[in-house]
Amino acid sequence: MLKKLFAMQSSTQMIVAMLVGLVFGLFFGESVGWLSTIGNGVILLMQMTVLPYILVSLVGGIGKLKRSTASLIFSRAGAIMLILWLVALAIILLMPLSFPFVETASFFSTSIIEPAAPIDYFKLYIPSNPFESMAAGYVPAMVIFSIAMGLALIGMEGEHKQQIITFMHTCSEIFSKITQALVKVLPIGIFAMSASAAGTMGVDEFASMQVYLISYFALCLLLTFWVLPWIIASLTPVTFAQALRISKSSLVTAFATGNIFIVIPVIIDECKQIMREHDNLSDDAETLIEILVPIAFTFPNIGKLTVILFVLFAGWFNGTPIEVSELTSLSISGLLSLFGSVYVAIPFMLDLAHLPQDLFQLFVMSGFITGKFNSITAVMNLFALTLLTVALFQKSLQYRPPQLIKLSTGVVAGVAIILITCRIGMGVFIHSPEVTSGVIANMHVVDDVPTVVKRQFPVLGETPSSPIADVETIRRRGVLKVGYIPSNVPFSYYNNAAELVGFDSAMASKLANDLGVKVEFIPFRKSQLAASLKAGFFDIAMSGLGMDIDQMDKLSYVDPVLELNLGVATKDYKVNSFKRDQSILAMKNTTIAYVEHGDLIEEAKAYYTNLKFVQIGGYKDFFRQKGDKYDAVVISAEAGSAWTLFFPQYGIAILENKVQYPVAYAVAQDNQSLLNYVNNWQKLRKVDGHQQKLYNYWMLGLGATEEQPRWSIIRDVLHWVD
Repeated sequence: MLKKLFAMQSSTQMIVAMLVGLVFGLFFGESVGWLSTIGNGVILLMQMTVLPYILVSLVGGIGKLKRSTASLIFSRAGAIMLILWLVALAIILLMPLSFPFVETASFFSTSIIEPAAPIDYFKLYIPSNPFESMAAGYVPAMVIFSIAMGLALIGMEGEHKQQIITFMHTCSEIFSKITQALVKVLPIGIFAMSASAAGTMGVDEFASMQVYLISYFALCLLLTFWVLPWIIASLTPVTFAQALRISKSSLVTAFATGNIFIVIPVIIDECKQIMREHDNLSDDAETLIEILVPIAFTFPNIGKLTVILFVLFAGWFNGTPIEVSELTSLSISGLLSLFGSVYVAIPFMLDLAHLPQDLFQLFVMSGFITGKFNSITAVMNLFALTLLTVALFQKSLQYRPPQLIKLSTGVVAGVAIILITCRIGMGVFIHSPEVTSGVIANMHVVDDVPTVVKRQFPVLGETPSSPIADVETIRRRGVLKVGYIPSNVPFSYYNNAAELVGFDSAMASKLANDLGVKVEFIPFRKSQLAASLKAGFFDIAMSGLGMDIDQMDKLSYVDPVLELNLGVATKDYKVNSFKRDQSILAMKNTTIAYVEHGDLIEEAKAYYTNLKFVQIGGYKDFFRQKGDKYDAVVISAEAGSAWTLFFPQYGIAILENKVQYPVAYAVAQDNQSLLNYVNNWQKLRKVDGHQQKLYNYWMLGLGATEEQPRWSIIRDVLHWVD
């Protein structure tokens, strides 16, 4: 058995290792997650020779060129690369046509308001310290340094030049032999990575991303096995079948490892071999291949470009699809940012498209499998670029009208078939979540404090008033009376069990618990807050109250509890329109509802004279409106995100000029005792992390759903372990 295994081709060994690893992971589940360390170790070992190989290949390869040949390479290869980029970008931008219509919503994310980390293009591209560039993995900077050395060698003459070129060639052979030796242990790493991924990555994690995964797989397979080979077959002497045959080993390796570094030497050898078969490989062409692949590797390949699809998916997933007018800007900016790492480029593009940064987590989560697919596309891109450039160099490139018609027909037909198939298939099998409100509607207050919730509003002049109660009085009577606003998600609202829950309800329960008393909740209307406190209907109001300057001489606010981010809630298809001042100022016949923030609304009225502002009694009046009486409502992004869980057809737009405002609790103006106590209590609960814990739960939704163990055969089928 082992003899047969070792006798297999390396590509076959890798496929077997990957399949066995997947089965192993599914069988043992999370218990084999530690195997990822072995997989990472093998991959790092495989990368050992890559950067030095690029350095010596470029210096030696460029150095032995003639000036005319070097000029030809950089001009013609650059033109071909640009054309391939344009073709790929056009197909990527068309892929969202395959997305089905679904409604989604999510909790608030702090990343909505966080600025994207700037990309240091100077360090990325300028090798001010070549050794630092190599150590930090700044491949573009290292390549520029290597190209500079190679170009300098072109202008040199004499024995020393030949010695350097010989040395570089020798080093290249050394690194190539090391790589060939390391390939023998690569199946072990592939097995370990496959087992770890299959054992730890749950199916549920991919459920919300099935649209992205399906469309991404279709895109990569289309480019790898149809578009790029079709381009090669249409314009060069290499046939479609030959293009697939010569790339087989590299494609399998890249797919299994998710890494194209380690197949660069293989791509070079295969390109040389296929051109020899067509008697189309001169010495200069051989040199061209040796230097072109490492140079091309440093530029964004088509495999990298495919990740732009994630940003398009993120807009769809977030309910704010990227507008057609923004696609050109996104494509150009994405292309430039992809000269670096995709893990830098994706957050940059999400910010550019005004999408939540936490969507990046979905990208990372799916990175193991999507990375394998974009790796094979990148490999085929290197083959296509190299073969097209060599054919052009050897004057065997076929670009007459018949070939161009054949090329266009094949590409258009392939893209059309994929788009139609994906659209119909996903439209049939993928639907909107049945109940998006299920999580937030079933959340509970943890503190077990005796609680009474009243639903009848006290009436001024009719409901008996009570003296203002200080801390000592509250403890003596054994009850803390807390005012709340009903349906004020996520601060105070009723869950599916008809319990009063929410961030401030939980904070009130904790305050009562620390005072050693029961808690009684009494509803109030914000317009009557000061009078209700003065009448003693309740001791403190805790319900997401924005601090109102007009109320400050009538009641006392404690120190701000939170700083919320002002936003606008509107129908999903209108969200993008509210993200920029320019588009808001261009709106006509638009009505904006608001509940509070009177001072900010007055400023908005003076600035947005084209809008009509209408005050409403509560946010539910907007979200539950019949018809389209109001186009949008001014609301905090935190509260608006929670409301969209109940009403997923709505989305949240953060205004271009980000505005924050404080929320605080309120007590009667003369209740200095309770004011001092709550201020000090709040400081304590901030320091010990209790308030942050509640914020994470009620605002961010962390811990709102119970994590289930990863499904595995050993646990869920055989029941050998718990």
